[in-house]
Amino acid sequence: MGINVDNIVAVISNTIYLVEKQNLNIDRAFTYTCRKYSCHSPQFTREDLFNIVHDFVSRYIFLRSVAEKSGRRNVSYRALAKLYLYIKLKELGLTIPSKLSKVMARDFGELEDNITSLEPWQRLSYPKWIYYRLLEIMDKNDVEEMLEHMNRRIIWLRINTLKINIDKALHLIDSDGIEFNVDKSIPFIVRVLRSPIPVRSLKIVKEGAAIIQDKASVLTVIAMDPKPDDLIYDFAAAPGIKTSLIMQLTENKARVVALDRSPRRLMSMKVLLKKYGVNVDRVDLALTDSRIVTLSRRADLALVDAPCSSSGAIPKDPSIKIMLMNQDIPKKMQYIQFAILKNAIKHSERIVYATCSILPEEGEEIIQKILHLHDIELENITIPASRGYKVYNIWNKVYRTYPHIDECEGFFISRIKSIE
Repeated sequence: MGINVDNIVAVISNTIYLVEKQNLNIDRAFTYTCRKYSCHSPQFTREDLFNIVHDFVSRYIFLRSVAEKSGRRNVSYRALAKLYLYIKLKELGLTIPSKLSKVMARDFGELEDNITSLEPWQRLSYPKWIYYRLLEIMDKNDVEEMLEHMNRRIIWLRINTLKINIDKALHLIDSDGIEFNVDKSIPFIVRVLRSPIPVRSLKIVKEGAAIIQDKASVLTVIAMDPKPDDLIYDFAAAPGIKTSLIMQLTENKARVVALDRSPRRLMSMKVLLKKYGVNVDRVDLALTDSRIVTLSRRADLALVDAPCSSSGAIPKDPSIKIMLMNQDIPKKMQYIQFAILKNAIKHSERIVYATCSILPEEGEEIIQKILHLHDIELENITIPASRGYKVYNIWNKVYRTYPHIDECEGFFISRIKSIE
């Protein structure tokens, strides 16, 4: 039985339309698409088709570049979807439908020549400005290895010890046929190597005893080193994954004030915290703008996991690449990040500042600026991660997770404290 090219093309093209024209992330765009088209068949499960769409979106800039090399600048989404299927089937060594081969020969000519003549940023399928920005601060081989690595997602599971002990969780994960590695430095997280079903569908995940959370996100909370009875402000808390880990690490004994400006996200957060076994009596949810809020007490510790470009989360959501065709986004995010961090300094003794970004504008440059303006200093914390970009003089006092080195998303992590 041959593949249903028309149905796959319809799903791909509608999803990318919603991503590019409606600014939806890949999950929402695919969900909406599946309400319009069939997203399962005897050939493909819904998960199979999502993986196809995920790969297409990740390679979208590459595909547009190939089309332009072929002399087609105003190519349709459907034509790009067919181009993708042709290239993918050829890479996999699978039979290519004759109709599809004829369309490719007619519309795109000598594909091999066009592909080999691409520039590195086109071949890797990233906005040109990101590639050249990273070349200013990293070795060319590291840039290309990192970006290539970010085209593949690594899935991590955090064992939620508020609901289950580690040994029992590992046994359950193993009995579900999951191939995994336990992290050497953090025994309550595991890297999923292979799963016979979508990880989110595992019983242990549905029950909240295990949580899909990237290792870099876990390291951000570990960098806080929260203690029982600490008063902690979480300045951009929703959806609450990190807040739940704070409570896990303190055995539900910390006191957290979770701030967010979205009522919908805070409502979802409350439900999620209960699911994860968090003592919600010790977590106060506050609907407010973290940039300007005034709080009555000074906290022991604060987390500023600031809104950002999310460039480090591209492995999870490749639609971020398309959003970042607008290179002004990181500059706009800087203002928000700096304002939240500045306010956190007024209200906390120690602060972990982190962003899910591979761009120094949202990491090293924010910290260097804040150090010049306030009586604070960087704390030399120890976490199993890499150091910052070496072109900055604070590189060895801050941390970064590089996807090709640390096997996780790209995060910037730092901890600062007030000078007495």
